[in-house]
Amino acid sequence: MAACCQEPSNENFTVTGELENVDDGYQMLLFKSNLDGSTATIAIDTLVNGRFEFTAPAETGVQFHIASPQYEMFSSMSLDFYVEPGAEIRIAGKDNLIKNWTVKSRVRNQKIYQSYFDQVADIYRELQLVEFEYRKTKDLDAFLAESRALNSKVDSVSIKWLKSQRKVTEPWIDLMGRSSHVAKMFKDEKTLIELRGIWDGVEQRFKDNLKGKTITMTLQPQGGPLKVGDMFPYNTDVHDINGYCRSLSQFKGTHMLLYFNSYGCKPCIEAKKELAELAESMKGIIEIIGLNVDALDVWKAKGKDNPITWYDFNEGKESYGMNLRFKTMGIPAFVIISKEGKILDVWSGYREGVITERLNNAI
Repeated sequence: MAACCQEPSNENFTVTGELENVDDGYQMLLFKSNLDGSTATIAIDTLVNGRFEFTAPAETGVQFHIASPQYEMFSSMSLDFYVEPGAEIRIAGKDNLIKNWTVKSRVRNQKIYQSYFDQVADIYRELQLVEFEYRKTKDLDAFLAESRALNSKVDSVSIKWLKSQRKVTEPWIDLMGRSSHVAKMFKDEKTLIELRGIWDGVEQRFKDNLKGKTITMTLQPQGGPLKVGDMFPYNTDVHDINGYCRSLSQFKGTHMLLYFNSYGCKPCIEAKKELAELAESMKGIIEIIGLNVDALDVWKAKGKDNPITWYDFNEGKESYGMNLRFKTMGIPAFVIISKEGKILDVWSGYREGVITERLNNAI
């Protein structure tokens, strides 16, 4: 019960979960969505006597989540909720469908969010069951077809709910961000057009913060989308770790591997061993260029403590920079560019050996 040793205070919130029909010994993960779109793990607790508990500092404007890293038992989705200082969050579940566990609290943002989630709860239940079925059958085509159809239903409800709200609230902004991201990922132009129309009517003050800028870039990325076969925009300005402004035009005439990453992303960290090996074995053949999406101060502090052997840059735009122009499903994301400036390959996610494999195929 590693998460239970902290004494609660007025600045903390507490979570108590009670589950039925789930064996003890499974881990529960508490994490949060940062304002820049990244996530950060806060604590892990183990299910004992059907219970788990967390105590953590409350943060304004932040959505928290509970998931399990043990996917053999649970869906890959998370339970989403909001907190405030001193809040007591009670969670109850009667199965392994995490997304649909019950959340009870007096937090105003949670009540607003719940008014939306109640309308899509049955669809999310189906989505999780479809995921479990895919794990048995391994029928990817059927899984993608069913997932797209169900996500389309979610989008329809989401748009109606967004239009029905009188005020722009944190749950409203977060749902707009999620809907924009999913529509972009599935290349759903009809939904993107509707979301752009809604977003155009939002007051500028909501668009000027980090979440708002991320939504704007998702819906209307500067310069338009980039894909395999396009020419790479070398006129992109970046910061180096010492604070100097640089341009990617310095790499014209060389093969490039772009690596979008964050220090809070575990697969990004796992990729570094292979990148270090490639930086040595392919020296003079290709330039590896890291583009970190963390806040500048976080990146600089961690970068100095974790030196690397390839170029390490940051656009200073966090999660609403160039990475949004490539239609990937998150970070780590990789882009291979030819000496002539043509985009040869784009993908996201990491497994051991994948970077070497795709580089060999591309160049």
